[in-house]
Amino acid sequence: MTSSLLSKGAAWVPMGWVRPLSGVSLVVPFYHMVSDVHVPHVSNLYRFRNIAEFTSDVEFFASHFEPVTLKDIVDVLNGTRTLSRCCFHLTFDDGFREMHDIVAPILQRAGVPATFFLNTAFLDGGGLAHYNALSVLLDRAQLQHSRANPAGAQLESILPAPKSGRATLRERMLSIGYARKSLVHTLAEALDFDLDHYVRESRPHLTSEQIVTLLNKGFSIGAHSHDHPLYADLSLSEQLMQTRMSMELLETRFGVSPKAFAFPHNDTGVQDEFFKTVFSESLLDVSFGTSGLVPHFHPRNIQRVSMEKTSAPAARIVARQFTRASYFRLRSH
Repeated sequence: MTSSLLSKGAAWVPMGWVRPLSGVSLVVPFYHMVSDVHVPHVSNLYRFRNIAEFTSDVEFFASHFEPVTLKDIVDVLNGTRTLSRCCFHLTFDDGFREMHDIVAPILQRAGVPATFFLNTAFLDGGGLAHYNALSVLLDRAQLQHSRANPAGAQLESILPAPKSGRATLRERMLSIGYARKSLVHTLAEALDFDLDHYVRESRPHLTSEQIVTLLNKGFSIGAHSHDHPLYADLSLSEQLMQTRMSMELLETRFGVSPKAFAFPHNDTGVQDEFFKTVFSESLLDVSFGTSGLVPHFHPRNIQRVSMEKTSAPAARIVARQFTRASYFRLRSH
């Protein structure tokens, strides 16, 4: 309760007041999408930044923090570099095409480095992640859904039954988890929608050629698992398989270095054995979670700040995170 109240109040606390108390020397924001238009494979999942909002975010970070590269972060972890002031590094998950078309040009003009984390299953038109496919189908279903027509009746027979707090079409469709991903094809057939055609036409993800272009411009590339499962739902062997598969493909095809990994969804519930294995075997140099500015139990797993699901300016988002970090730091002492 105290943490929740503090987080709400922190939205209006000036960042300069709480940053020194937090003990934080590195801020790693993360995004998935930047666009001014409706994006069917994302828009039904969360609110993302438009171009003006994202440009404003970049200006804020560049004005208040020192930009560092992915290699700089790994050098700090290796003890060969220190951070003289509070720094930042921008990261982007899921490897959408807009990273090449929209994000990279904005970052280049600002002179800001970044890392793009990719799901290797979807490179070069390889398909859509489970929830991205559901988002596309939800667009289609919202146009067709009606108990009075055959498609609507068929959809009703496929979707999970309405439950308290999960009764809308959107809630019911998005309650279909990764473990039941085979239902996506059943839903697509019921809606008479060709997901493969959608991927060919919309080109949602980066191509190998675009990735090479990003690397040549000085940006970093990292792995985001093979096909975007929630790691807490996987066994240790499945977690390691997803990580190895994605990291090794990127190393082989693009020669990426350092070796960085960002957990899909979040790193909640991932046990110490996973981190011991990936770092002792030098499979990874660094990994990234999504829990804000509160330190993780493993020093090479860095938590990041979400810049989405809100229209709040970057200053307010970051001030809230610094206040939260200060609270947990003071409580631990």
